[in-house]
Amino acid sequence: MYGVIRNLLFRLPAEQAHNVALNGLDLAHRLGVLSAFSPKIDSLPVNVMGLDFPNPVGLAAGLDKNADHLDALGALGFGFIEVGTVTPLAQPGNPKPRMFRLLEHQAIINRMGFNNEGLDHLLARVDQRRYKGVLGINVGKNKDTPNDQSESDYRKGISAVYSRADYITVNVSSPNTPGLRDLQFGDSLKGLLEAIKDEQFQCEKEHGRYVPVAVKIAPDMDDDGIRFVASALRETGLDGVIATNTTISRDAVAGHAHADEAGGL
Repeated sequence: MYGVIRNLLFRLPAEQAHNVALNGLDLAHRLGVLSAFSPKIDSLPVNVMGLDFPNPVGLAAGLDKNADHLDALGALGFGFIEVGTVTPLAQPGNPKPRMFRLLEHQAIINRMGFNNEGLDHLLARVDQRRYKGVLGINVGKNKDTPNDQSESDYRKGISAVYSRADYITVNVSSPNTPGLRDLQFGDSLKGLLEAIKDEQFQCEKEHGRYVPVAVKIAPDMDDDGIRFVASALRETGLDGVIATNTTISRDAVAGHAHADEAGGL
């Protein structure tokens, strides 16, 4: 069955197939047949950042940017689901086409550009969910927000999702928002992390619960960059690291027809 569905979906452009697949999961879930395709998942609990995960295999952010498919995805047995990246305001993302299959490498290059419906939409969808598993919410900055004002966007995101999330991810590593990765270095990173930690502290006082915050980093840093980020994270007391986002390197797919497409591999 998987082979048949995959072959049909791969006849569609990549982004269209993405949307068709998610809507198909929703339909199967509503009809009550999704469980027939979902094997029983053995319990393999793990504790990370003070949270108890039923198993260590989760769904990363980027698949369900707007939390539109939480219940269907939750029925598949993931140990956690992370939605987003969500930005304070809705934005369309980059022009299409912006997703490319590299079949022989079992890879994708995408330059979606934080396309999402904004915080209000995501929060409404999260509030409607029946999924009761561990939920991470990934927050980012709007494309039009200058880097020197990015702190405001991240504070808005953390404050808005704090009461709904089991953990929060701060995305400073997407290669598809111009200048975003610059926030991973030097005074920009330290200042941003201090602001994030302060916002977490303020939200903890307001809501009476501690929600861990992780930072999602890029895989393309050199050793000095990794040491700097590690030192800054420890110094500011962030709770975790998500390693890693997609790469801008093309070494693994050199010579492919899509290898020169901009975006994260």
